[in-house]
Amino acid sequence: MLALFKNQTFRRFFYGLLFDDAAMMVSPMLQGWIVLIQTDSAFWVGATAGVSGVGMTLFSPLAGVLIDRYNRKVLLLVTQAIQIVLVAILGIAAFYELLEVWHVLGYGFCAGAFHAVRLPCKMAMTLDLVGPKNLLKGTAANFFSMTVMGVLAPLAGGWLIEREIYLGFVLMLISLLVSSSIYLNLQNIKSPEKSGSSHLEDLVYGAKYVVNNSIIRFLILAILVTEIFGWAVESMLPVIARDELGLDARGLGVLMSVGALGAAISTVIMTAMPDVENKGKLVIYGLFGFGFGLIAFAFSDILLLSMILLALAYGSGVIYESGLSTLLQISVPDEMRGRVLSFQSLCWGFSGTAGFHTGAVAAILGAPIAVAAGGVVVVSNGIRIAKNIISIGAKVASGK
Repeated sequence: MLALFKNQTFRRFFYGLLFDDAAMMVSPMLQGWIVLIQTDSAFWVGATAGVSGVGMTLFSPLAGVLIDRYNRKVLLLVTQAIQIVLVAILGIAAFYELLEVWHVLGYGFCAGAFHAVRLPCKMAMTLDLVGPKNLLKGTAANFFSMTVMGVLAPLAGGWLIEREIYLGFVLMLISLLVSSSIYLNLQNIKSPEKSGSSHLEDLVYGAKYVVNNSIIRFLILAILVTEIFGWAVESMLPVIARDELGLDARGLGVLMSVGALGAAISTVIMTAMPDVENKGKLVIYGLFGFGFGLIAFAFSDILLLSMILLALAYGSGVIYESGLSTLLQISVPDEMRGRVLSFQSLCWGFSGTAGFHTGAVAAILGAPIAVAAGGVVVVSNGIRIAKNIISIGAKVASGK
C-alpha cells in the first residue's frame, strides 16, 4: 500500500477518505443509540438501519448513471455539502433537546442516499487513480480507510455521546468539513466521456448489462445474500452491547472499534502480501470466516471473547469484500463501471434494510438468534457458490 502513496493525488484522496469514513462510522452508532434510548426497542433500532438501507437501495441505480456521466469529485462534494447541512440541523436539535425518533429516521434515509452515490464513486475513483494492476491493493486501501476510522471514530464518538448526544453530531460535522476541504483540492480528476444517450437509457442499459452478463449477475447475487443476512449484525450491535454484554455508549464504541480493528489488520495483510492470482479463493475464505465468526459472536456473553470473535468476523468480511470488489471491477469495461458498482452499493443498502427483519426476529427471539441465523446463511451460501466463484476467479486471472 505504501507504494500507492507515491501518487500524490491518490494520497490526498486517501486522506479525504479517512475523514469521510469517520463520519460514516459514527453515524449509525449515533442513530442506533439515540433510538434505543428513546424507544427501548430492538425493532426500532433495526428499523433505523432499515430506512438508511432503503435510501441507499432506491438511489443506487441512479447513482451509477451519475457516476458514469459526471465528474466524480463534484459528486462527492455535492453530497457532502447537503449532508453537512442536515448534520448541523440535527446537532442543533439535539443541543436544544428537540431531537425525536422521526428526525433520526428521516436523516437515516437521506444518509443512505448519500452513501449510494459516494461509495461506488470512491471505488471508481480508486481504479482511475491506481490502475488495474494495483486495484486489489487500492481496494484494500479503501477498506483500510474504513477500518481505521472504524477503530478510532466509534471510540471518540462513544466518549462524546456518553457526555452529550449533540457532541456526536459535532464530530460528524467536523469530519465532513475536513474531508470536503481535501476533496476540493484534488487535481486532475477527469470527467467521463459525454454520453449521447439519456439518463433513463443509461439506467436501463446498465440494469440489462448486469442481468445478462452471467459473471456480473453471479457476483452481485453473492454480495446480496451476504449483505442481507451477514452484515445485518451491524444494526444489532447497540442491542447486544447493552442487553447481552451490559455496556453503555462508550462500551458500544469500544466493541465497534475492536471489530473494525480486526478488519484493519486484514487490510494491512492484504496490501503487504503478494497479489493473489485467484481472487475467488479470497472470497470463499472470507465468507467462511465471516459466517462462523458471527455464529460464535452471537452466543458469547464474555466481553473479551465477544471482542475477539467480532474482530475475526469483520476481518474475514473485509477479505471477502476486497476479493469480490476486485473481481467485479476487473470484469467490466470502464464505461460501465459506475453503473455496475452502483448495483454493488444497492446490495450494501440491503444490509441496512436487513435491520427490519433482523429487528423483528430480535424482538421475538432475541438479538443473538437473529445474528447467528445470519451467520448460518452466510456459511451455507459460501458452500453453495464455492466452486463457481473459484472458477470465475481463475477465468478473470487468465484474462479470458
